[in-house]
Amino acid sequence: MFNTKNEFDDSIKLSKKACLLSGIAIGETERMTFLLKLLYYFNLLWLYTDVIGEFFWLIEGIKLGKSLDELSMIAPCSTICLLATAKSLPILLNKSTLDSTVDKLRNMHPNSSNKTESKDERFEREVVRESLIFLNSVIIFMYVCCAVVVVIFSTLPLMLMSYDYYYKGETDLKLPFLIKYFFDAYANTKIWGFVYIHQVWSTTNVCMNIFATDTFFYVFCTYIRMHFRILGYHFENVVCASHDQTRRKMRKCILRHQELIELVNQLETLYSKSALFNILSSSLLICLSGFNITIVAKTSAILAFIPFLVVSLTQISLTCFYGDMLMASSTKMCDAVYNCRWYDASPDIKKSVFLVLFRASKPCKVTAAKFAVLNLSAFTTILSRSWSYFALLKTMYD
Repeated sequence: MFNTKNEFDDSIKLSKKACLLSGIAIGETERMTFLLKLLYYFNLLWLYTDVIGEFFWLIEGIKLGKSLDELSMIAPCSTICLLATAKSLPILLNKSTLDSTVDKLRNMHPNSSNKTESKDERFEREVVRESLIFLNSVIIFMYVCCAVVVVIFSTLPLMLMSYDYYYKGETDLKLPFLIKYFFDAYANTKIWGFVYIHQVWSTTNVCMNIFATDTFFYVFCTYIRMHFRILGYHFENVVCASHDQTRRKMRKCILRHQELIELVNQLETLYSKSALFNILSSSLLICLSGFNITIVAKTSAILAFIPFLVVSLTQISLTCFYGDMLMASSTKMCDAVYNCRWYDASPDIKKSVFLVLFRASKPCKVTAAKFAVLNLSAFTTILSRSWSYFALLKTMYD
């Protein structure tokens, strides 16, 4: 016996909390949605005061002739801020689609109210258990990675200042990021303290946006794949001794197949545009993070950019992995439908089987604005480009 709502809601609990802190409401009242939308735009304005300052620092650094290793320290930070916005803004603008997707998956979640489960219910229960074990592990791993990035970037300047004061007896004020403001951020400790908190919240906001949007994508893909597996099982057993019962089961399976295709289309609406920017920016993030770790001879850079590199690699690899998993599960429907005893069915059932086979042969997929498909091939392309950019940067630096 298992509870539908509790199990589904537990799996999205961390993602939903991150969305609320970012300013994205899920299933909230109209008033709460309005207030959270104001919070989102406040966070956006708060963040881009730092992003714009980073661009000004970069322009000034180029004019002053700063070295490539110094300039490369700021570029990944600006890029990931843009990526966080590109991921979260489509979710905010398509909130009704997000709510609809969550509600549909909650209602479709397998439920058993009987103490003695049937064979079909036991199969569904096992598929749900396997799917949720892996999903929860991935969400916790992403949560830990994002938390580590926030902690390191937030505390590293304080540790460096403490080190200098302990061994030299004096220290300079330091901030997590190199940003040029329209005022002197180091004028006094009060201004410095406010700017420090400002940058820490910007870092937290970026990580929350990435964590929330990415983990919701993992949740959606996991549940849709789970339902494809369950549907395949039902298709394999669709032909019964009774013609009327076979027709009812076939109709039910076809309707569920159409619901799953529509859910994938909703994912396309929510993630297509952000996936394009994600693919384009990930090569740059991985390349620059690797460059800072291997070339910049500073312990602080290594400590900061190793978790940064891990997060960059993790988020794009998991996105492509789940996209590939979704495609594979949709096309496996062909095998399930073909394995049913269609040869014992009536002509109208055989016709329905043919139509389902024809539709299932076309994979359900999430694309990067129709330019590329989110799958493992896309990930290998990203790694290849990252290595090419890294080799080019290293050649320029040498």
